[in-house]
Amino acid sequence: MRTTAAPHRPLLCLLLSLALLPAAATAQTDEEKRAAMNAAYRQYQELIAQGPQMRAQAEAPAREAYELALEVLGDAHATTAALAMNYGNVLADGDAAARVLEQALEITENLHGDDALELIDPLMALGDSATAHSEFADAHGHYARALEIAESQPEPDRFLSAIIAIQLGTTAFSLDRPREAIEHLSSARDALAAIDNDLARVRLATANFWIGRYHIQQEAPADAIAPLQDALAVFERFPEARQLSVNSLMALVEAHESLGQRALATPHVQNLGTGTSAPTLVYRPQQPHALWEQGAVDLQLDVDAEGFVQNVRLPEGTEPEFAAAVRDAVTALRYAPRHADGAAAATADVPLSFQFSRPARR
Repeated sequence: MRTTAAPHRPLLCLLLSLALLPAAATAQTDEEKRAAMNAAYRQYQELIAQGPQMRAQAEAPAREAYELALEVLGDAHATTAALAMNYGNVLADGDAAARVLEQALEITENLHGDDALELIDPLMALGDSATAHSEFADAHGHYARALEIAESQPEPDRFLSAIIAIQLGTTAFSLDRPREAIEHLSSARDALAAIDNDLARVRLATANFWIGRYHIQQEAPADAIAPLQDALAVFERFPEARQLSVNSLMALVEAHESLGQRALATPHVQNLGTGTSAPTLVYRPQQPHALWEQGAVDLQLDVDAEGFVQNVRLPEGTEPEFAAAVRDAVTALRYAPRHADGAAAATADVPLSFQFSRPARR
């Protein structure tokens, strides 16, 4: 129930007093917000510099910096767009990330137009975020627009176009569009081969890796070996590219094993086992499906120093026909052997729950 007006006079006077404060007080508040925005941004940078494992911790300062930018600079400022990209790039939720990155793109479009080079950064961020959340169709659209913008410039940057083409090619690969994938990847490879610096060499190796994967997918493993070897030679020079080296080694093992070149796969499986204390399964050929049942059996085996399976042991009472089929299948597996004292070593009594196929009984 509303009371008389008298008790509200002090509050009214206070509000009037606040409205009459000097403009410097408001300016100071903006300066404080700007300082807080910069501090949050520096905290975000420090966390990101520590590696991807700090991504979750970087989310809060990235959000704070972005929200303060909206207050201090507004939604039509390049810094706001940049901070939106930072925030969107660390968000774990794919839909939330897309919304923030779309805001960065919209601000950039409003500032520079629909075909400006400045749009490439938010488009690539959107593509990368969509890829990380397996939204490959969305990623393909963002990368395609970025490549169109890059190539429409009066003097296109070959390196920039090649980087985008690799992303577009790998996305097409994920969408099961192999012909489009190889076109983009080959274009990127040709452009990067003419650029002489380490960054271009790493990007070229990335293109070669995916070209190798393309040939394996197309059941042409012999054509995969040369580009995969070229990629591995580059990745091994850079410690930060260790995972890319591992991916290349795995692909080389698959290519050689598919060709029946088991001895040629040996150096690669041994390299994969470097620093490990137990054997790791790195290759399993595809099993036939027609007229076969699915199941599992627990067994033991030995792995020698070259990663070959030896002495497969099944449970007692296993019917002979089934045991022979499982032994054949398990012997075709390839392990990265453990290392001891800096060298590959054999391991006995390795357990395996083998997912098998067996002829269906009629």
